[in-house]
Amino acid sequence: MSISHKRPKRRTLLLASVVTLVVGAGVYAAATAGASVTGSSAGATTAGPTTSAATAQNSPAGTNWISWTGSKLVYGHDAQGNRVPDYSSAGYEGGGVPLPVAAVEQRVGAPSGGDDTARIQAAINAVSRLPVGADGLRGAVLLAPGGYRIDGALHIDASGVVLRGSGDGAGGTRLVAHGATARVLITVGGSSRYTVVGAPAKVTDSYVPVGATSLDVGSTTGLKVGAEVVVQRPTTQAWIDALGMRDLWSPNWSLYSERRITAISGHRLTLDVPLTTALEAKYTQATVYRYTFPRIDHVGIEDLSADGKAMAADPNYAKDFYGASLSSFGAVQDSWVHDVTGEHFGQDGVTGLGPQSRRITVLHTATLDMLVNDATSARSDGYTLEGQQNLIQDCLVTASKIHAFTTEAHQSGPNVYSRCTARLTQTAYDAGGHQRWGSGTLYDQVTVAGTLLLVNNGSRGTGHGWSDANSTAWNCATTLGYEIQAPPTANNWAFGCAGKLLPGSNGQVAGGGKTVLPASLYDEQLRERGLRTIG
Repeated sequence: MSISHKRPKRRTLLLASVVTLVVGAGVYAAATAGASVTGSSAGATTAGPTTSAATAQNSPAGTNWISWTGSKLVYGHDAQGNRVPDYSSAGYEGGGVPLPVAAVEQRVGAPSGGDDTARIQAAINAVSRLPVGADGLRGAVLLAPGGYRIDGALHIDASGVVLRGSGDGAGGTRLVAHGATARVLITVGGSSRYTVVGAPAKVTDSYVPVGATSLDVGSTTGLKVGAEVVVQRPTTQAWIDALGMRDLWSPNWSLYSERRITAISGHRLTLDVPLTTALEAKYTQATVYRYTFPRIDHVGIEDLSADGKAMAADPNYAKDFYGASLSSFGAVQDSWVHDVTGEHFGQDGVTGLGPQSRRITVLHTATLDMLVNDATSARSDGYTLEGQQNLIQDCLVTASKIHAFTTEAHQSGPNVYSRCTARLTQTAYDAGGHQRWGSGTLYDQVTVAGTLLLVNNGSRGTGHGWSDANSTAWNCATTLGYEIQAPPTANNWAFGCAGKLLPGSNGQVAGGGKTVLPASLYDEQLRERGLRTIG
């Protein structure tokens, strides 16, 4: 490996030459119940940790969004009931659930020296034919130590299949791309589509706020406690106009929030996971319905590394580099990637979680020395976080000219980046949503050798417009500053972030450049559900 890396430990994060966040029990014990901080100011400098994230600048009537009182989060809200969402459902099985360990069912012998694609695929196919156990697993394919040459690509299309190496460091397993063709080395799952079951029920509330877990419907016929439902929020021209996106967006999409009904009282439904975009009757008619959406599940990629350098010889790499990735997840849920290192890829050097993915955990990974396109202004993504309830935690990126940690279009969340670091090698990075309403993202203890931008990207790219909405930056650190803008009809928040607050930040910003308690919002929200982080 050309750049060595050491993964952050679960409870400590080194904020590359910006600020160190102390996360241990001593900080929690030092909390003073009910203390507050004031709004941040441009150019704020780092100071010691405070005990609360509370009133933010630009807040309506000084709304106390979050306070740390009696070692517990207390949430405030604005006049419409909007609040900072609970993001803790992100991750495998809804967060806080240990990753399973699959028994080895197939072993692939030492690398042959030639193309090993077919050998590995045959082992994957053999495990794919085994019955699924009560734990949702079929079994693991174990790769021996050494470098396996991959001339083609690998595919996992069945539930319960784990591809496991013998370690991602020296002496471990390495997949080595061969051939001058940009491609995804490991594709997990295909594509799917929503099918409505029964008649959709209209949401009858005039306004359902961000962070809400309950709503009223016109009829509960066909709905029951435990049912999986979609809350569909169609995009309308009226809402696009309210956002100022008339010349950039078209009303040809919806937000689909997959939830489970936990209670029914009359016509009121209670859901297991909060909504991250408000339902506003004056702009759209939302509906709730049971659905089918076939996905595979309990798939894992673990304990290996990979090198994509050969792909850079693709004669069309200047435009094809977006397709040069280690792995991608399509219609997949309750799955994981852990202890994986990718080097010399053009895009998503460990994985890209696609828009149909759900409840995926990516843990202890590194994307190193990305081979980006320097011929144009286009940038690679270090990690792409789409879908719903997905978690990328304890990750590292090194490269030049990239979007280190980003989301894509039409995401309903909640999704989480936690304890991720982008380390400078040549030029500055940025992080934040990329385009078209990537809502409900938590950037938790994220460190960027560059900028963190929760903003309106306007006409940039293909008319990206509002790229983050109802997203939160919590105890993040930047070398070149952070910008937090407020979309019409929505909010973006920043608490305890270090670095210069950039001009144009009209969003909700609190902390005065000081870190706030609790050190990790994601970890604390898990704890208050009776769970804990699994890293």
